[in-house]
Amino acid sequence: MASQILSQQPVSNALTHRIGFVGESDVGKTTVATLVADRLSDRTQVAVLGEAAGIVGSESAQQPNVSPELEIEWTVVDANAGPESFKRWTDSLDTAFVVATPDTLDTVSTYERIANRADIDLLLIVTRFTEADRERLRAFDGPELAEYFYEDEAITTAMDAGEVPILEDWTVEAILIEALQPERLDPDTAIDALETRQKSIVNVEITDRVQADALIDTFESAGYRAAYYRCNCRCHDGHVIARLHEEG
Repeated sequence: MASQILSQQPVSNALTHRIGFVGESDVGKTTVATLVADRLSDRTQVAVLGEAAGIVGSESAQQPNVSPELEIEWTVVDANAGPESFKRWTDSLDTAFVVATPDTLDTVSTYERIANRADIDLLLIVTRFTEADRERLRAFDGPELAEYFYEDEAITTAMDAGEVPILEDWTVEAILIEALQPERLDPDTAIDALETRQKSIVNVEITDRVQADALIDTFESAGYRAAYYRCNCRCHDGHVIARLHEEG
């Protein structure tokens, strides 16, 4: 399996988090893995395994050196298509995302059963989404939806050319948020959860960037790592993720 390490500044005493993208052939799995790995390489150190490594690797020289933010070393696994490949990866992943189109949602249950048996968190990503699919997706009984991507010919064109697609007014950071900590807390509860070590990572929704910057300052003043992540929700601006310096 191909691999690529997109290295920024060295990260010491870092938390490691390995996320995998699984699903059937021709559903956009490699596209999503590519988009996520590319975004992560802007923020921190990331290793990429699978077909996506060839595409993201071609862009790595253009990425700027940045600080490690949350001190998390990521691995993005673009697993081979099919449930058997997922079975081989379950022991190595912290979080898995099953990628499907609106027309292949019936294949998701197979991956959900594998995840349940392996006791691994599995979330859903839907590609080639259109507004006509909204009700069908809302009624779908399966893993929690982490993100969806609209049908976009430009994405296909970029991937066919071996290039990372450019998304206009859309972010993939919600996928990272869900991988790290899906539970939302208010600021006071989040700080208390870190202070009492009830949680090692917390997630707070924020209304605007001003609130985000103030909350990051609060977390950092209390001795925690914190960073801002965008999302595509219409009801709020994004999230602040904070974590303990050390696990335990």
